[in-house]
Amino acid sequence: MKRLIIAANFLPAKVKKVNNIHQIEWEAEIEKSGLTDFYNDNNAWWIGQLEIEDSLQSATDIELFDSQLKACNCTPVFPPTLSLYDGCKGFPRDTLWPVFHYFPQNAKYVNKDWHAYSEMNELYAEKILDIIEEGDSLWIHDYHLLLLPGIIRKKMPALSIGIFIHIPFPSYEIFRLLPMRVEILEGMLGADLIGFHTYDYVRHFLSCVRRLLGYDTIFNQIRIGDRTLETDVFPLGIDYEKYRTIIQNFKDKPNKLRSKFHQEIEVSIKQKAKKLILSLGRLDYTKGIPLRLVAYETLLRNYPKYHEKISFILNAAVPDNVGGNSEELKHEVDKIVGRINGAFGTIQWMPVWYLNHEFEQEELVELYALSDIALIVPLRDGMNLIAKEYIASRPDGTGVLILSEMAGASKELHEAIIVNPNNNEEIVSSMIEALEMPEDEQIRRNLVMQKRLRRYDVKRWAHDFIKSLEGVKQLQESTLTKKITKKRTERIVKAYREAENRILFLDYDGSLAWFKKNPEDARPDTELYSILRNLSSDPRNTLVIISGRDKETLERWFHDEYQIHFVAEHGVWNREPGSEWFMNDQIDNEWKDSIKPLLEYYVDQTPNTFIEDKNFSLVWHYRKADPDLGVQRAWELKDELRILTSNLNLEIMDGDKVLEIKYAGINKGRAALNKMGDEKFDFILAFGDDWTDEYTFDALPEEAYTIKVGTKITKANFYIDSVDSVRGMLKMFIE
Repeated sequence: MKRLIIAANFLPAKVKKVNNIHQIEWEAEIEKSGLTDFYNDNNAWWIGQLEIEDSLQSATDIELFDSQLKACNCTPVFPPTLSLYDGCKGFPRDTLWPVFHYFPQNAKYVNKDWHAYSEMNELYAEKILDIIEEGDSLWIHDYHLLLLPGIIRKKMPALSIGIFIHIPFPSYEIFRLLPMRVEILEGMLGADLIGFHTYDYVRHFLSCVRRLLGYDTIFNQIRIGDRTLETDVFPLGIDYEKYRTIIQNFKDKPNKLRSKFHQEIEVSIKQKAKKLILSLGRLDYTKGIPLRLVAYETLLRNYPKYHEKISFILNAAVPDNVGGNSEELKHEVDKIVGRINGAFGTIQWMPVWYLNHEFEQEELVELYALSDIALIVPLRDGMNLIAKEYIASRPDGTGVLILSEMAGASKELHEAIIVNPNNNEEIVSSMIEALEMPEDEQIRRNLVMQKRLRRYDVKRWAHDFIKSLEGVKQLQESTLTKKITKKRTERIVKAYREAENRILFLDYDGSLAWFKKNPEDARPDTELYSILRNLSSDPRNTLVIISGRDKETLERWFHDEYQIHFVAEHGVWNREPGSEWFMNDQIDNEWKDSIKPLLEYYVDQTPNTFIEDKNFSLVWHYRKADPDLGVQRAWELKDELRILTSNLNLEIMDGDKVLEIKYAGINKGRAALNKMGDEKFDFILAFGDDWTDEYTFDALPEEAYTIKVGTKITKANFYIDSVDSVRGMLKMFIE
């Protein structure tokens, strides 16, 4: 039975000491996730580090739990040395965390930590390869294991691999600061599916892939050789129904939480004399805890009417797995809390209740239910489930959520009051708006968010990710069915040798010759001249180079000694061996005067682009431009050209990093049919690599061998990897 192997930083099992005996706590950890049924349905098996209460244990101690862990479908990963344990924590905590959260000034670049991180990913790979079987799928979680997909891919090329990143993914300008940026991207690209919380993170990731690695991206797909992978948005949800159940149970159980607070706040809750503002978040520099307190302080200073009518409950537990100096931050928070309570507090009223410990889930839900306002304003957060939990814990629909626009949850919870966490005045205004908001408006907003959270919960998140991962594998398999394999090559070569009258349509750039940043550098080399000379000298062959190149370039590169038919400028010009160039259609160039100034404007606006003025077309090249800017300008230029050419018989052709404007109706497909005429060929073959060659593939009869160079979506019957593969097949024809 196939399994879902889940690799994460920690196992969903903890070792706790009970009466001086270490025991594994398993079911409680699984239950907290809300994914018990999902894990059972997918026969899940976990690989990760084992969290042990009290202190780090030795590998020998871990072995004592081995049989118990296997019974829980767990394989532990344990660093063999203490230095590796410290190092593998250092790089995620001190480098990746600050950079991914837009705090590059806090990042540390320590080679020892990077090597430990790499070694830890290798150690995970060893554990996975020991247990994984054919048909299993691998789901990797988070930034601790970014190299793991690439490592596994090299060992098991056919394995279905997904990775989900639970923190933000930064923009290119931030990510490029990492010295090991290429290694990290290449590691992630070993996955078939890469998941993020929001589209912004997807967009940033694709930009980094284009700029740093040069891979083409089409919508959310990335093509690397003959492999297609995807990146998509999967906003993590919560176990919505569980929160509703906990709230319902409160009606029948004594209140456990209120006794933990001072009698004054207990009375205020019961009497509803005060409104409670709740603010939760780990004591980490990304959460903006000091800014929340300063905004509250500003509110009290500028609006004394709220004195003794509101209380601020702050819970900021000290984390142990993220970067930054927690002690220094705690000192700052203590100082601000003391300043607020000292300046505004009275015997009857404490403005800020400051806690710094972990709550049990039931206690946390009750705290949500008791609070009139939730102030959740991190400086940067991948998702922030606290915001979702608060909304789910309001059974009567009341309560107001103030949410940072820098949290991933803001993309879903639009009805909350969305604020910039760096804008003190805006946060103060939002608290006033929340304090004064009528109940019917609170209910209207919250009901919409509750429906959304119920619909897209944590179970839906997990199922959608796995379903998408399966979809990517199906896409890859369908692509592979069209790949030119060794057997298909032998079949095509056999058909070629048995044929008596053949015609071969060969695109030039990207099919016979590699792309160059300077188009003039793509001239034929010795090998290509030899291939074409041999093919064209065979009297059974009609060899056609069908290209977007201008006729002058083709004439300069190929002399009359080659018995080659030429189609230039996508079908405008034609030449038979030993003859002069001619046009099938009489066209003029008057339109160029109105189009060229627009192209010149875009050359000025887009560095490293240029115009190629062919005989009867204009081409804007942007291969050497900044990848993102080039694509953006191409979209803009196409829109303007459509308006400008609406009353002209012109066509805009979107090629490989080029836009070409030419007369409509003249294309490679029409030229190919003209070249074939009424003659009967028993072997027809066409190679092409870009959008312009689709006309050729579409025009040729069904029995033709139409072959796309590269794995882009195509009408061709097959695809082949590269220029090298094209030349390899042509040389087999000759042999």
